[in-house]
Amino acid sequence: MAAFVDYAPTMATASMTMASHSMDHHSASIVSSIDQHVELREESIEKLQSNLVRYARANDRRMVLRSLKDVSFLSYIPLEAPAIRGDVSISELEKEASMEKVVLNGTILNPYSKETSLKNAGTNSGCTKILKGLAKALCENTTLHGKILYQGLLVRLGKTSSSADIYSLLNSMMGSADLIVKKLPAGKPSDLTLYNTGGQIHMTLESTFDFGLFRKNDTVANRPWIVIKCKVKERANLSTNESFRSLNVQTPSLY
Repeated sequence: MAAFVDYAPTMATASMTMASHSMDHHSASIVSSIDQHVELREESIEKLQSNLVRYARANDRRMVLRSLKDVSFLSYIPLEAPAIRGDVSISELEKEASMEKVVLNGTILNPYSKETSLKNAGTNSGCTKILKGLAKALCENTTLHGKILYQGLLVRLGKTSSSADIYSLLNSMMGSADLIVKKLPAGKPSDLTLYNTGGQIHMTLESTFDFGLFRKNDTVANRPWIVIKCKVKERANLSTNESFRSLNVQTPSLY
């Protein structure tokens, strides 16, 4: 019996050791795969930058478009959730958000206008008043304060603040001494859905941003050489501060 008792712990220890090595190997494989993916993406970006410079100098728009089409990662780029910058005040965010057309839970909220807001209070007085009231109502009996929710929505709906990281990303990949990235006037309204489930505030948001690629010599004409459409989708649990946000970059067709 003594021999059996001594043998069992040894086998258990060996099994645990093997399992530990297996987990370590699996974790190492995941890390290695991520590192390899990042390395391949960096190589793709370097190749893209080189091609864009070469074809921009040759004024070859078609080859620039082909180079952009050949980059697969532009179809899905993970993004961080927007955050309030220290140099931007809440009043600035409110002013910017009030000038945007927003579809909130299926209702169109038009930009603020002195002429229309007096006649049609609510949908024509900008989205900020309605958002503030809705945030307060949604957050009743929850752990999330209405003011925090309201501010988080403002930074997402103001097109300047919510597109800052997208501009930086595009500029780092496509901008150069020969090509300039510029933000174009807003197109489609943002589509925002807010709801309370089990005492937690959830949100889905879809926004579109247009950017222009300009050849350096063409910027005076104020007409983009290539228009780039950026679609941003975000799903978030604002009570737990969890967000899944991604960018899809679309370029014109080759023909």
